[in-house]
Amino acid sequence: MAENVIVKFAQGAQNVTTNAYLVNPSTSQEEKLVPAEDGFTYEVPSGSKVRLEAIPNEGYVVFVWESGNDESSMSEIRESYSTTQQVFDNVTSNKIVTLDVCKLVPVTFIVPAEGSEGAEVNVEEQGDFGRVIAPEADGITYMLPEGRGAYFDPRPSTGYNIMVWSFGDNMYFPSRPDQFYKQNISNGFYLTIFFYKDGDTRTITYTQPESAVITCRNRSEYESPEIESGTKVTPGDHILFEIAPLDNPDGKVPVAYWVVNDQPYVDALGDYITDNSINFIAVENIDVKVVLEGEEPTGMDNVKSNGMTVNANASTVSVTGTEGVVAIYDMQGICLGKQESINGNATFRLQGSVKGDVIIVVSGDEHKKVVLN
Repeated sequence: MAENVIVKFAQGAQNVTTNAYLVNPSTSQEEKLVPAEDGFTYEVPSGSKVRLEAIPNEGYVVFVWESGNDESSMSEIRESYSTTQQVFDNVTSNKIVTLDVCKLVPVTFIVPAEGSEGAEVNVEEQGDFGRVIAPEADGITYMLPEGRGAYFDPRPSTGYNIMVWSFGDNMYFPSRPDQFYKQNISNGFYLTIFFYKDGDTRTITYTQPESAVITCRNRSEYESPEIESGTKVTPGDHILFEIAPLDNPDGKVPVAYWVVNDQPYVDALGDYITDNSINFIAVENIDVKVVLEGEEPTGMDNVKSNGMTVNANASTVSVTGTEGVVAIYDMQGICLGKQESINGNATFRLQGSVKGDVIIVVSGDEHKKVVLN
C-alpha cells in the first residue's frame, strides 16, 4: 500500500480562493480534497496527480507560484503570472506550493502613435521580460501588480529615436535605456515618451551678460565640448550652462535669476534658482539669459518693453495698452484675476496684501508675459 505524502498549498495567501483536487490519470476525473484544520495541508497517496487551483479576488492577480520539497528548496514556477492552476504529476514526496497574490493598480503609459510600432508592457518574471499586458480600453492604462516590476517598451519605428522619457510635470529621464524598467510599481504611476526623427535638431542660444561670462557645454558629446550660441544639437542632449567672473573662471557670480525661454527659471516652490550652473535636456530649443544681482530690471522696464503701461499700488493694478483677456498671477501660478480688456484697459483690485512679484499675461500670449516687481 502506497504511503501518503503531504502537500501544503497557499499557506498565508490572502485575497484568493484556493482548491486542491486529486486527478485520476486514466479517466481525468477529479476528487476535491479537503484540507486539514489549518486550511492549507492536504494528504494524498504517494504518486498521485494533483491539481491546485487559485482564483484571485476581483482586482487581484497571482503574480507567481513557487514550489519545493521544503522551505529551503523553493523556486518560482516559470511563466506562472496570472495562471489560476498548476498540475503536479506523480507527487512522491512532500511538497510546498506558495502564492504571491498582488493587487492590480492602474498605470499610465503614453506613446505617440507617430514613431511607434505599438507600445508593449511586460511584467517582470524571473528578473526578465515576462507576460505581455494588454492595455485597457483607453489604450494607455495598464493594470499591473502593485509593488512588483514591469518593463515599458515604446518600440520606435524605423527613423525615429527616443528623445526622453517623462514622468509628467517636465520631469525628464534620459533616452537610454531603450526600454524603461520600473521596480516597485505604484498606484497611478505615469510614464510617457518623446520621439525625434533622424536629422532633427534643437538650437541652443544664450546671451552674454556685460559683467560676467556664460560657458555652454554639450555633456552628451565626448569630453563635453564648449558650444557657441546658435549651435544645433541632437534632441535630448544634456546642455550645461555655467557663469563665472570675466577674469576668474573658477569664481562665483551673484545671480539674481536665470531666464530660460523668456521665463524666470524657478524651483518647485516658485523661488528663483540662483546657482552658477544649470542643466537642461534639449527637449525643445533652449534660450538662456541671466540677470545678476543689482542689475534686475524693474517691473516698469519689463512692461514698457511689451508696449504696456501699468500703475500699481497696494491693492490695485491697472494695465493699459492691451487687447483681449488680461490675467494676473502670483509667482506660484495662482490666478489673482482675469478680465477682458475694455478700451485697452484692465483694472484688478487684489484681495488682501499681495507681496512680491506678480505676472501679467495678455491673451495667453507668452510673448506678452511680464514680471511686475
